[in-house]
Amino acid sequence: MKLKKFTASTTREALQKLRAELGEDAIILSTKRTAAGTEVLAAASQDLDDVAVQAEKPQAQTVSPASWTRNERQQYETLSKPAPQASRADLVAQQVAAQRSSLLSPSAPSMAPEQRFEPDDMMTEVGRRRAQAASQAMVNEQAAVLEEIKQMRQLLKDQMNLMTWRDSLEKNPLKAELWNHLSNAGFSPLFARTVVDKLPAGLTENQAMEWIQSVLKKNLAVVDAQHDMVETGGTYALVGPTGVGKTTTTAKLAARCVVKYGADSLGLITTDSYRVGAQDQLRIYGKILGVQVYTAQNHADLQQLRTSLQRKRLILIDTVGMGQRDSRVAEHTKILTDSHVKRVLLLNATSQTETLDDVVRHYKSTGLDGAIVSKLDEAIKLGGVLDVVMRHKLRLHYIATGQRVPEDLFLADARVLVHRALKNRASQAFSSSDEELKWKMAQVSTTGL
Repeated sequence: MKLKKFTASTTREALQKLRAELGEDAIILSTKRTAAGTEVLAAASQDLDDVAVQAEKPQAQTVSPASWTRNERQQYETLSKPAPQASRADLVAQQVAAQRSSLLSPSAPSMAPEQRFEPDDMMTEVGRRRAQAASQAMVNEQAAVLEEIKQMRQLLKDQMNLMTWRDSLEKNPLKAELWNHLSNAGFSPLFARTVVDKLPAGLTENQAMEWIQSVLKKNLAVVDAQHDMVETGGTYALVGPTGVGKTTTTAKLAARCVVKYGADSLGLITTDSYRVGAQDQLRIYGKILGVQVYTAQNHADLQQLRTSLQRKRLILIDTVGMGQRDSRVAEHTKILTDSHVKRVLLLNATSQTETLDDVVRHYKSTGLDGAIVSKLDEAIKLGGVLDVVMRHKLRLHYIATGQRVPEDLFLADARVLVHRALKNRASQAFSSSDEELKWKMAQVSTTGL
């Protein structure tokens, strides 16, 4: 069988040469790109038929000698067995491979097997890549257009909000002053706008401020003296992040109970086995009050202690401090809820409003019985902590104003807290100008932060 190479600058020209010399029935064996252009290796169909005929010719028979020994006969039978014949396709492939090796020029650049394509495959691959590139370009262009539209929409929204706010100011100029006042006091922009938008028209400045105070006091839920923890009794666990004053507040509540109802009315439990000296601190307070402090390491310990202390009027549990994102919070909360313990969250008045909001959201997952605001004596602004308490509809039990036990603990008073929150103003260095506040007000959504 004879193989022939046809080289041309394009595949079309090479195929034309092939058909002109070998005819329309020629068999294309391979196609590749070389430095000279496209090279096509082909053979005439008649040559392949000749190869097949030769492969099918019977092999010459070996004639056995006239006489032989037994061993010679066995050797002859072994040698005379016909060898397994290769198929027609295998013979053709072997001869084609041999001819190709002899025809390929060693100087011509060759391509890796994975880079050789048939003409149709090459066109298909090129078209696919071009389609992908065009599709990606279109996607990028659409994304850019959508982003521009989004920015324009937000700009128009801000402009409309600003115009609406200016119209509102023209009708009631006190709104701007009250919004600025609430914002500088630490309340969130959304909270301030929600309150100010409902301001009645026709009020004087003093009347407007009184109206604001009445709204805040109405929305700040506090526990009255007849229903505080010491009076109602029960089992309470003080929970919250590290450093908010849980142990000190537990001691203050314990002292109030002992003073009013005696040492036998109180049970003290601690679950804080992580901090060095945490149990010792509470035990010192317990020794002063004449109350034994018990330690609960797990759910079983807590259940057993609750059973043994069930006759106590008030049981206080000092828990380990954990950040609101700590994975142990959920585990510890489950232990307390399974033991039917009421949880009271301590909120540090000096923390950022966003942090306090995050703390409540994580600790509130299974319900809270209320909150206690600590470190009130260290806080410059109270608007943030009151904002969070009202936003999450928490009941305030007490406020802690220092480290003294038991003096620095008071029942929560809405009137006092609101008055102090509106009285405290940020220093000039941390205050925004009127124009800055107006722009900020215009960008605050009326439906969420």
